[in-house]
Amino acid sequence: MSSNSENTLLADSIRLSFGSQDVLNGAWLRSQTGKVTGVLGRNGCGKSCMFRSIMGELRPQDMFVRINDRIVTGSMEMGHYIKYLSQKPFLPPKMKLNEVFDFFEADFDAFIRDFPQFGQYRETRINELSGGEVRIAEIWLCLCSKSPFCILDEPFSYLAPVAIEVVQKLIQREKSNKGIIISDHNYEPLLEIADEVLLLSDGYMHIAKERSDLVRYGYCRG
Repeated sequence: MSSNSENTLLADSIRLSFGSQDVLNGAWLRSQTGKVTGVLGRNGCGKSCMFRSIMGELRPQDMFVRINDRIVTGSMEMGHYIKYLSQKPFLPPKMKLNEVFDFFEADFDAFIRDFPQFGQYRETRINELSGGEVRIAEIWLCLCSKSPFCILDEPFSYLAPVAIEVVQKLIQREKSNKGIIISDHNYEPLLEIADEVLLLSDGYMHIAKERSDLVRYGYCRG
């Protein structure tokens, strides 16, 4: 991969349907190092399906993904380039927190510097942490990984306002190392840090340059 601010991601012509139900009709998504891309859309519009298609968890009828000048296919190869925070927890529940960081070859001490309150949980099993605490650890592992891109699906859910502020600062810091894509129904924190906002509506992707665009496409009221 290119170093520093050179990496670009483009997922294009994403077409996904389940039987007679069209979910995505040629949707697209782009990201580049140094930018936070926000993806908004109403419940059930297909945002998570789009992410899962990109990561190889779903098989769309049509799609191509290009990272820099290379077409990328297959879930294992995609997982090398993109770390994906889905809405479902991914940390092994019986593992201790420090063991999880060893498993992912991540720096637990660096995590503690960002979230000092977790110093007391070094030997705590994942299933003994709260849902919000697990989410913070998952977010940090994705954002601070060595991958050039990450997708965060609903990162602010289950987080207290003070934790959201810390995560926002972490995102702003880490975007110098990677391209970051975020989707969240708690859209105000997303809008505060997004460099570009995309809106998925009726299976198509639109660029939202102003808040009025979100109203125009029926995402929120004016």
